Amino acid sequence: MKKYVFSQAVNLALGRFQSHLAAQGLNPNTIRQHSNYTGIYLTWLEEEGLEEQQAGYREIMAFVRWLQQEYRARFINRVLLAVRHYYRFLEVETNPAAGIYLKGHTRKLPETIVDEQELKSLYENFEANTNRDKRNRVMLGLMVFQALTTEELGKLQPGHIRIRQAKIQVPSGKHSNARTLDLQAVQLLDMQEYLLEVRPRMLTEAGKYRSGRKPQHVNTEEIAGQLFFSENGSKHIKRSIWHLFRKISKTHPKITSGKIIRQSVITHWLKGKDIRRVQYMAGHRYVSSTQRYRDYNTEELSRALQSFHPLND
Repeated sequence: MKKYVFSQAVNLALGRFQSHLAAQGLNPNTIRQHSNYTGIYLTWLEEEGLEEQQAGYREIMAFVRWLQQEYRARFINRVLLAVRHYYRFLEVETNPAAGIYLKGHTRKLPETIVDEQELKSLYENFEANTNRDKRNRVMLGLMVFQALTTEELGKLQPGHIRIRQAKIQVPSGKHSNARTLDLQAVQLLDMQEYLLEVRPRMLTEAGKYRSGRKPQHVNTEEIAGQLFFSENGSKHIKRSIWHLFRKISKTHPKITSGKIIRQSVITHWLKGKDIRRVQYMAGHRYVSSTQRYRDYNTEELSRALQSFHPLND
């Protein structure tokens, strides 16, 4: 069999699969590659006298061992990726190819997925008595409810917040699109207090001498245009975010970064929202970036870990 020459029945199945991938916004080269690799799998099923819906973990393993007679791990893992996409297209209850990878080219699974209720509780119970903590609580809320990245937090301006409409305009970043998102009711009071009281105080006090710190020149004009800035008047908030997660990790050890919160939030969004809507909300430029978060679904991840059996190359 030539690698990419398939039977009429296989070509019909691939035609439907290609239409699905195109509707998901994948580029033509990716569609062609997924189609060709899936064709190899469907041809193998055909020759084995198996229906695609009959295949389970055991059949996928047999298919992998058949591929190993001719191909290396890198290529086989690309074929398995295409097969996973195909079974998602079929909307089967359990994807038989989930979690199967070859040694030497293992896909990295997420560190952790934080429960949605735990994230909300983290925000609601975050103690904020000082200016810094009140600012940090607002930043935390934008990560928990809008899945903002730390880069996006640093680019926000006061004008991006529309309290009356309960909206936030998120500017585009190096790897993200601009978008307008809803603010949750629980965020509004904190955000209003920060804009009207806390932030003006921080602007006034920026750069003032505090015990253990040297006073420094502050570019008030520069930080006045930013929604968030450091207590010492710096436009850079990387250190501020580090302090935020240092505090969080004392009570929630597994939440050590904004990345963990973001990947958890996007995962939860995908459980109840259309993938195109989630793509917009997350600021992803390509729908394929959103699709990979489907692998992070808590239930799917659990099944993947249970069936994770690296093979010998």
